Amino acid sequence: MYILSADFGTTSLKLSILDENLHFLCSDKQEYQYEVRGNVKVQINPELIFRSFIRGIRGFAEYLKKIDILSICVLCPSLIAMNKEGTPLYPAIIHLDRRSVKQAKKAFNVVGKKRFLEINGNLPFPGGISLTSIMWLKENYSAIYNATYKFGHLNTYLHKIFTDKFAIDPTNASFTGLYETVKWGGWSAEICRMLEITQAKLPEIVPSGRILGKLSSRASNLTGMRSGIPVVMGSNDTSNAALGAGAVKNGSILNISGSNEIITITSDKPLPHEKVYLRVHAVHGRWLILAITIGGGALEWFRKEFFSEMSSSAFYNEYLPDFVKNRFRKTNIRFLPYLAGNRHSITQKKAVFEGITLDATREDFLSALMVGIFEPINMVLNIYVKKMYLNKEIILTGGMVNNTYLDFKKRIFRDYNFKRVNECSTLGNGKLALMSLSKDY
Repeated sequence: MYILSADFGTTSLKLSILDENLHFLCSDKQEYQYEVRGNVKVQINPELIFRSFIRGIRGFAEYLKKIDILSICVLCPSLIAMNKEGTPLYPAIIHLDRRSVKQAKKAFNVVGKKRFLEINGNLPFPGGISLTSIMWLKENYSAIYNATYKFGHLNTYLHKIFTDKFAIDPTNASFTGLYETVKWGGWSAEICRMLEITQAKLPEIVPSGRILGKLSSRASNLTGMRSGIPVVMGSNDTSNAALGAGAVKNGSILNISGSNEIITITSDKPLPHEKVYLRVHAVHGRWLILAITIGGGALEWFRKEFFSEMSSSAFYNEYLPDFVKNRFRKTNIRFLPYLAGNRHSITQKKAVFEGITLDATREDFLSALMVGIFEPINMVLNIYVKKMYLNKEIILTGGMVNNTYLDFKKRIFRDYNFKRVNECSTLGNGKLALMSLSKDY
């Protein structure tokens, strides 16, 4: 069996061919760029992303006609307004977007914090919960709202191309703010009514790991894959990574370490909190408690601004390992890690260094920055260790997984051990493909 896995991230697509034992046969990476307007509008052309898929699979010529099943995961949220043919009517508004603060405040006031947490399990953070983006489109581009046949996320758009069906999975639906996340339900008629969002404009919710349909003749002509092969309903990339990493039991912890630091805790019951996100897991009957903050992106900013005399290679391969091992020290300087804003608040926050004195050195700043990056993760662990069982082994994955970062994390999280697992999102796609075919994995 040949499984085609497609992991659509914020800035790149990772394509892989796996066999039935989830062994990697070949891989390809295609990059694309999102667009930033006025510092708060962050969007991307969905057709640009699909073209990257077409470019990528051209490198799999020897496998194209042998692919037996397609499984995808996507960045989330990524709101797309589409007409009846599935054509985007506006660029995809992605998770980094902050244009809808006004609409977020309105949603918060109309529905109320208590009811949002009871139904969706999340507060309407702009960009991070896509209902505020729907409200923004309705208020600013009413013609687009009225012409929209379905609102969905990136997987809705892609699956319309692949199977000619409008659909979304529960993990993505959780981050619309319109889904009954707490009870693994359906679209919330109550929230839709209160916010005057037309429920008929929302796609069908199809569970992750289920065959959504067969690859259409049109998609076959576009991609070169065989018409009629099954297409799996996947999940968002973080939930997929949790599945691929094996973080499926109550108390499992996953840390995705890259440009951002993401922590997820798997729970067998919904435990919403105003400082985190709650989404359903790719595995039915499980939930993911999730927090995200800037990670390696902050470190790279610091390198460019404070260590400009060093090359990237010298900083990461020579200076930083030595700093962590021999020169890191506690400092009175504190870093609030909001260089890219705060994904867990309605009003925007900015990064701050505080407690600075005349004797502060750039190494004091670096120490403060590295500790501050992980404060949100510490906060989540401290909140939920009082609410549920937490596994003392943290599964670690992502582009910043290296010995230097691992040594530093061991200093910060002394109560936990770390286990590395690579290519978690791709493995999650493979597992969902096997699940859809009722295979053991």
